Amino acid sequence: MTWSNGHGNDSTPLFFAIEKQNELNTARNEINRLANMLGDAESAKQEALDAMKEMWNKMEEANARLERYEKLGIEDSMGVPAVNTGNDSVVNLEYLKNVMLSFLTAKTLADRRKLVPVVSTVLCLTPEEHDQAINSVEQNAGLTGVATSFWENIESKAHQLM
Repeated sequence: MTWSNGHGNDSTPLFFAIEKQNELNTARNEINRLANMLGDAESAKQEALDAMKEMWNKMEEANARLERYEKLGIEDSMGVPAVNTGNDSVVNLEYLKNVMLSFLTAKTLADRRKLVPVVSTVLCLTPEEHDQAINSVEQNAGLTGVATSFWENIESKAHQLM
């Protein structure tokens, strides 16, 4: 038997609705919290991707520099492999000094001509600068250079005939 005085069961549906409203609010709050977490995670992911792209670009630049350095230090004119140590700049400077000293103390025009490509490589000259260097060697030779070159050619032909 149920007692019904007009108020008995009327409060139960209201209590049930309030309880369901609280559950719905809790679910909405959880959805908002998870949405915020997802946004933060995607933001962190994008930052990580940007950092990775930046690191990739830096790595490519470093590889390009390394390839340029390797091309410069492959071998010198004597066929001796370049030394790759922590003091590469000191080794390169020493090599440059030796090449320039050989160029400046060359006794013949032919020796200077042979050293122009080496100097050009060590100094990373452009083709135009390389041509300028060759022209400079030729112009500085002057009449003495022509006479010396003439006698060098005669000597080399004489050695070939022997």
